[in-house]
Amino acid sequence: MTGEMRFEFALQEPALAIAPVFLVLRKTARGKLDVTRSFGESAVRWRGPDALGIPEQSALLALLSIAGQQSFSIDPNSALGDKAKLLNQLSCEGPQSDVAVVIAHWRKIEIAAGYSSHSGKNITNIKSAVKRLAETTIWEYRDGIEYESRLLSWIRGNDNGVIIALNRRATDAIYGKQFIKISLGERNTLPEEFAKALHAYLSGSMRAGSSRRLTISKLQAHIWSGEVTGSTRRNRDKKLRAALLAIDLLPAWRCVLLPGGQVDIRRISESTIEHKTAVNDRAPKGIGKRETVPMSLVTTAL
Repeated sequence: MTGEMRFEFALQEPALAIAPVFLVLRKTARGKLDVTRSFGESAVRWRGPDALGIPEQSALLALLSIAGQQSFSIDPNSALGDKAKLLNQLSCEGPQSDVAVVIAHWRKIEIAAGYSSHSGKNITNIKSAVKRLAETTIWEYRDGIEYESRLLSWIRGNDNGVIIALNRRATDAIYGKQFIKISLGERNTLPEEFAKALHAYLSGSMRAGSSRRLTISKLQAHIWSGEVTGSTRRNRDKKLRAALLAIDLLPAWRCVLLPGGQVDIRRISESTIEHKTAVNDRAPKGIGKRETVPMSLVTTAL
């Protein structure tokens, strides 16, 4: 693929976009991940040895943004060598459709994930995030059948880069089925993890042109894990108000704080922009055309 990438948005599968899988975590040891939500006719469960935080969410959105622009995929019916290895690690069950692939420098992922500067610490954090994502298993119960898959799989391309296969739910979102659009341009201007988490939840639960009145304290469950009381609950409400004010500064959002701990939120329609803005809309320009990934690119495309 030629040309400079622009990390403006990522297309994410809807169930993951609205489920409380990625939360602001405490600085103490991580718990385990175990989240189940119903979506349409399916029940989807995410399980893993480590809870997933906002750095993991940023890494995944970065990969989705890159995957949509590269448009590489693996055909499971002809996968050999490294392609077969990626599919075996992904452990996809169900219909044998293609899976999207990312081939990228760690530095490119770092930029797409919103890091403002380049450092070895950032790359280490991103690698740790990708490892946690690869250890996350998705169980889907649909039409009386249970399917299993990892969130992603990866192999090292060289010292500077990585090759990643995304699960079929993520692939379907990138290549034309139901999806949620997350603006990375908006997200990466937000300075705090709790503001990024709130922006991701609101982007997943509100269509462009829609409005909602919400109770601020009830938003806590979408940002942090566990029930809290007293000063901790009040502190979280304070942070949520700060996050709402930060999101209100974004051109596509209006957040008006109201008495009684409520907020009116409006997501402004972007009718003049030619790309998808919500589930079931048309695909953005440049998204949806697949290319079977040549593994010669493992060394040349990084």
